[in-house]
Amino acid sequence: MVANQSVDHQDNAEMYCVPPPHAAYGEYYENQYYLHNPRNELGHTHMCTVHREYGPVTVPMVSTNATPPIAMPVTVPAGHVVQQIVDESGTLRHVILSPQHPAGLVNLPPHSQTFTAESNTTSNQRHYQNIPSHPNFAPHLHNQIPSPNLHTCVSNPQSQVHSTIGPNSPTPPPQTYCKDERAQRQHYKLKKKLYDKQIKGDPPTHGHNAGYLSQTKLLMCATANSAIDKKSMRKTGANSVETSEDGEESSVQDDEDSVRMITEILSSVEAPSVKELGPRSALLQWAPPVRLTDVSENDDVTPEISEADLVYEVLLSDKSKEMKFKSIYRGASLSCRIRDLKPGTDYSVCVQVHYGELQGSATDPIVKFVTPPCEPDKPFMPKLFNRTKNTLQIRWNAANDNGSAIQNYILECDDGEGKFVEIYKSKAKQHTMQKLRPSTSYKLRLAAVNEVGKSPYSDIVTFFTADNPPLQPNPPTLLEATPTSLHLQWNRRIRDDKFTLQLDDPLNAYGFLNIYNGPDDQYLCNNLHYYTNYKFRLRAHNDAGQSNWSPEVQYATLPDRPSSPSKPTVKGRIQAYSFKLQWNPPANTGGSEIETYILEVNSGSGYRTVYTGKEVEAICDKLTPGTTYQLRVCCTSQGGVSNYSDPCTVTTDAIPPGQCPRPILTQKPQADSINLSWCEPDYNGGAPILEYEVEMSDSEGNSSLVYKSKGMSCTVGGLSPGCEYRFMVRAINRIGRSPWSEELVVSSGAAPPCTPFPPTFNIKSPHIVIVEWKEPKCNGASVKEYKLEINRADAENENFEPVYEGPELSHEVKNLVPATSYDFRVLAVNSAGCSDFSAVSSVKTPAAPPSAVIFSKHSSTPTSISLHWKEPLDNGSEITAYNIEIGERQITVEAPASSYEITSLHCNTVYKIRIQAINSIGESPFSSVLKVATLKFPPSPPKLQCIGVGHNYIKLKWGDGKNTDYTQYCVEVMNPRFKEFQCAYKGTAYTCKVNKLQELTTYKFRINASNDVGVGDYSEQYEFTTSISPPSILKSPKIVEIEDNTCSLEWQPGKNTFSDSLLYEVQLSKNDENFTKVYKGPESKFQIMNLEEEVRYRARVCSIRLSSSGELEGPFSPVVNFTIPSNKIHVEPKVQVVTTSTTTQQSKNKSMLQQLKHKFNFRTMSERQCVFAYAVLFTIIGILLAVMSITLYDYK
Repeated sequence: MVANQSVDHQDNAEMYCVPPPHAAYGEYYENQYYLHNPRNELGHTHMCTVHREYGPVTVPMVSTNATPPIAMPVTVPAGHVVQQIVDESGTLRHVILSPQHPAGLVNLPPHSQTFTAESNTTSNQRHYQNIPSHPNFAPHLHNQIPSPNLHTCVSNPQSQVHSTIGPNSPTPPPQTYCKDERAQRQHYKLKKKLYDKQIKGDPPTHGHNAGYLSQTKLLMCATANSAIDKKSMRKTGANSVETSEDGEESSVQDDEDSVRMITEILSSVEAPSVKELGPRSALLQWAPPVRLTDVSENDDVTPEISEADLVYEVLLSDKSKEMKFKSIYRGASLSCRIRDLKPGTDYSVCVQVHYGELQGSATDPIVKFVTPPCEPDKPFMPKLFNRTKNTLQIRWNAANDNGSAIQNYILECDDGEGKFVEIYKSKAKQHTMQKLRPSTSYKLRLAAVNEVGKSPYSDIVTFFTADNPPLQPNPPTLLEATPTSLHLQWNRRIRDDKFTLQLDDPLNAYGFLNIYNGPDDQYLCNNLHYYTNYKFRLRAHNDAGQSNWSPEVQYATLPDRPSSPSKPTVKGRIQAYSFKLQWNPPANTGGSEIETYILEVNSGSGYRTVYTGKEVEAICDKLTPGTTYQLRVCCTSQGGVSNYSDPCTVTTDAIPPGQCPRPILTQKPQADSINLSWCEPDYNGGAPILEYEVEMSDSEGNSSLVYKSKGMSCTVGGLSPGCEYRFMVRAINRIGRSPWSEELVVSSGAAPPCTPFPPTFNIKSPHIVIVEWKEPKCNGASVKEYKLEINRADAENENFEPVYEGPELSHEVKNLVPATSYDFRVLAVNSAGCSDFSAVSSVKTPAAPPSAVIFSKHSSTPTSISLHWKEPLDNGSEITAYNIEIGERQITVEAPASSYEITSLHCNTVYKIRIQAINSIGESPFSSVLKVATLKFPPSPPKLQCIGVGHNYIKLKWGDGKNTDYTQYCVEVMNPRFKEFQCAYKGTAYTCKVNKLQELTTYKFRINASNDVGVGDYSEQYEFTTSISPPSILKSPKIVEIEDNTCSLEWQPGKNTFSDSLLYEVQLSKNDENFTKVYKGPESKFQIMNLEEEVRYRARVCSIRLSSSGELEGPFSPVVNFTIPSNKIHVEPKVQVVTTSTTTQQSKNKSMLQQLKHKFNFRTMSERQCVFAYAVLFTIIGILLAVMSITLYDYK
């Protein structure tokens, strides 16, 4: 079964087969149980053995130095046990332990026992998780059999340990206690020293069980000490170390008390409650130990235990285990769901609490519960016990009732349409179905019923009733026959289960014998004799019996193929083209007569058939003389084709060789030699070729033998160039010579042609000359082409260029320059090569009209066009004039002019112009047409207007709208100093503003317009005068002093370009009211008096120019705010500069100096000091930026 906490981790686990899912250790022992109430209780395994016999005993010593240990005889009192150890200082100590029961100890609770009193059970051990041992702990044997006189003394009443009782161990005696309080403390002290030695590497000298239990004991004590040290440290605030022997005994006593108190706290857990009880699951819930919440925090002795450190272990047992409990869950949760329980079963459950290596007693009383019953389990399939033709006897096993007795079983049968009908209902576990049909299948299923309900149906099972014996079968049929086998087949009927086939062999006298018995419907009979008749019969079987034998049937095996004939032999003389062979028939014909013999011959390219017939001899003709042949023979019958006989080797007589192929040329024929080669004849006559002969005939019919040797190529020399020759070749062997081959007709190579005669000329025009030449001697090969080359006679270097390549004897040379001398030469080419060039012939072309004129450049104005051209070639006659044609107008210009200006033209008009040259021969062709357009007239100057005047600027205007023609305008102003006009504006706009002028000064302006045509004339001069200049804006006034309802203001005079006197006007505003004038005069400071306290005032100042025309007021300065304090103590006024509406733009452009002064409030510093401070600040910032730049550059 599986226990889980809130989530079902192992729903399909088997009962008692899966370790707890929350176990703290990895190992799980399936056959270990917890014994709740053993009949004979055994003591704790931390015990010392006391023998009834006493006296001198030998005790092994443990040495701490290099000296080996020795044994010492020690005498102990009766009823005591002695232990001898060597402590850390090397002193031998004798410890005598009393066997008396300690007065203050009580019996162990029944739930803490770990052994069963039954001595013949196997491995009745407590389920104890593995404890990690110290690496220096050595394993020890622990299978010692305790003596019947053994007594035990308990070292810790509340602890549980792991132990093993052998299958043949006697029942231990009842538990007794043999230690007093002093001996108990001494025992703990000795155990501690023993553990310290084992940690240092000294192996223990006693058994494995004692060493293992000592380690467990020490771990348990360490756990208890940890719990009590936590509390004592909070009380005292420091740790103390006892070094005396009494301190050690006191520490042992404290450890023992801590273990006892922790065990009592862990044992105070109450019994769990069972919730949500079902047939196969139950929910257990429990609470933490009762005494865990009752422990007083002020009690220094009681250990402190955290509820989070507790581990709960659930133990379960059912009535079949005889109170042997099994751990099903281990974890920190306070609930556990148990699954895979058995319905209707009594269970006992308890909870045990663990704290580290300590554990409490299991809960008492033990909680018992009974799972409710449920419907039975699914039954197993029914089994067939017996059957007949009309009955089926069915039996089945009892189903698991799940806590409620089974009332009856229901057996159902399929009615043939897929519906099951009840045919039996009773408590019995068998039933006989009667009145059934023979050889019929029946489908059955079974269900069990108890008080709770009906179980699921079992799996469907199918049974058949017995059948009647089969009828007589048909005889078997033959599927396939071979010389050594017969393949038979028969029909299988529905009631046929198996068959018996019998064979009657005529070669023996045993009659019919069984050759097959089985369920197949065919059989292959092997190892039969060829061409023999066999008889067969068949019988069918089923469960009801066997049929009669089928009618007998007879089948014969096929004949076997014959053996190979004898080796062929030659009969008579061997001819060059034929011979005669004979052979003997095969020794074994395979049961049938030989039908044909097949003779095959092989001449090296594979066997081919040369004879087929019944005779045992044949003539081989149409053979090749001098050739070796292999011949073999085979025969055929009804059984097949035999193997071939051994081959016979025959060689025919030789004859003269066959005709050689016609010789061929291996290279191009030379003028005096020809290279020939040839191949062997197709047939050498059966004998090797000894040599070849080559015969040559010339065009006159003279023949001669030019070659005789074994080689198959030759070079025939001494030939005449361009002559025809005939060649033939023949082969010779030991028998004779072959016929001559076909003739090879070939001509010897030709030579290049002779040098041609110099060419002649026929002048057709100044630009065309017809060159002619005669055909030279060809030297055995016709001329294929001629190459004509030309060169100008007046060239510095001779550089002939090809002008013609072809087979003609003349060529028309075009595109010649008139009045020029040319040199010509020609050569002839045939298949042999090229001839030498002929001698050079010269010709001079006549003069011609000039070449066409080419324009070099042209220009135009609104009324004229200027033309420029290059002088063309005169072609042998000097140019006398040029004809210029413009429209219908023609102009003649005398040479050697190369330019001309055509006047009296219309502006903005396109003209077509062409020109030709004239000499004494005639007129040249016209040049290509030149299209030239005259220009437009430049635009007239517009009228200037003054649309704005200032003391230092004048704004001009000369048009309206958009400048769609993109006309450029240039406005010029006269410099009064240099008395010359200077450009003040140039662009396509219709307005401009001339700045940086003097006040009350008259300036002269003029304008002109320009476009793509050119620059127009200047307009008349216009005079405009600037206005008077107002005073400049002042800076915000400064608050110098505020005291006694007075405020002193100062301001800096403005920078002006005029020399007129200035007055200053101060205005004051109270609480955002309108400004009123409080001062007007030439001074740059003023004291305002009779001011009210705690009132916000605003002040501003402006300059007034005293000119000849009167007073001219300038813009006001930015506003300064101030307040008169209520007390008499001098307070630095809070000054704020506010920009008035008249100085909005100037306020936006406030200088950096003013911003810094306002930010840092340098009221007591002068203007020069502030500038100096800012200069120093900017210098430091510049130095820092330079250092950072150098550092960044070095880093990169």
